[in-house]
Order: sequence, then C-alpha cells, then structure tokens
Amino acid sequence: MRIAAVAAMVAGIACARDGNAQGASARRAVVPDDTASVTRLLAAVRGADPFLCELATRSVDTHGWWSRGGPRGDSPLDRDSASAILVRWIQRDHNDPAIVPRLRTALRDPDACVRRVAGSFLGRVKHPTATTTLIQGLEDASSDTRFVSALGLGLSEEASATQPLIRALRDADATVRRAAAWALGAVEATTPGDALLTTLERDSDARVRQAAAWAIGQ
Repeated sequence: MRIAAVAAMVAGIACARDGNAQGASARRAVVPDDTASVTRLLAAVRGADPFLCELATRSVDTHGWWSRGGPRGDSPLDRDSASAILVRWIQRDHNDPAIVPRLRTALRDPDACVRRVAGSFLGRVKHPTATTTLIQGLEDASSDTRFVSALGLGLSEEASATQPLIRALRDADATVRRAAAWALGAVEATTPGDALLTTLERDSDARVRQAAAWAIGQ
C-alpha cells in the first residue's frame, strides 16, 4: 500500500510539472484563500475619501511599507485586531482562483475605490485567471475599468500582458494610456520600445508622455 501511495504521489507531481497549457504560477500548489476577506476588504473601502482610499490602495500595492516585501511580523506595534488581521491577509501571497470572481465583479463597481483596490488586488493574485480578467478589463466599455485593469497588469509583472498594454497606449482616454505606459515600465517589458517612443513623441497629454518616458527608462 505504501509503495502504491508513493507511486501515486510521484505521478501527481509529474502531472503537475507538465502543466500543459498553464504557466509556472498556475503549477504551484494553490494555497486556499479566504474569499470572505475579499468581501470585507471591498466593503471597507467603499465610499472612502481619496486620502483613505490612497492608504488602502498602497497597502494592496505593497507600496505602503518600507519594503515592498510587506510588513515585518515582529513589530511591537502590531495589534491583534480584526483590522490588523485583514492587513496581514492582504500582504500574503495569493494564488487561489477562488477569489477572482468577486474581484472581477468589483472591477466594474460604481465605487471608484472599490474598482481601484480590486484592480490592484487582481495584480497580486498569481494565477492565470487573474491575469486574463485584467486583460479582458482593458476592453471594457468603461474607461474606469480599463484604467484599473492596466494598473493591475503592471503590478502583476506578467509578460503576457505586454501586447494588450501596447494596444491600450492608443486608448481614447488619457488616464488609460498613462496607466498602460506605466504598466509596461513596471513589467519591464523588452518589446514595446517603439510604441512607447511613439507615445512619448506624439501623445497630446503631458502626463501620458511623462509615463512613457519613465517606462522607456525602465
């Protein structure tokens, strides 16, 4: 029985390594995530004023800490509170596709902060379904959804997002073009140089041109 069990385990590992159509991130063992925490996070930021929304977004983007690796767990200022637990959950690694549907819906939420946090959080989820959701978001009728989707793709650092982001450089909305230019720099894509150079030379919006210049530098 033990030999059979070991053989089955080895076969399972071999199948996981094959991965067929999925990338390396999908082949990693999925760590079950807390879908209730997604709902709580989005409810907490709903209606937040711009300052509080910025603080929440920085926590999701991991730009709100001294290190992008997230907060250190040995801080004497840590409190055992529901809020602290939620922040620690946010800073975890996420690769469970179970949380993607709720975030996908939130990309189109009427609340701006809910959309912004959802886009960034999808960028943290290392699973193909999250990347696909963000790429599809670039084609949404709402420029707000296209904007947060571009930001999420930049945070995801997924090379597969390069061509969709290049197309987004021609979006009718300047905020979307700016986010797409930033995202191309954030993923450190090596192929969009000509598209970014064209954006730098010809875009009518100064902030888009600024983002393109930064991306080229990356």
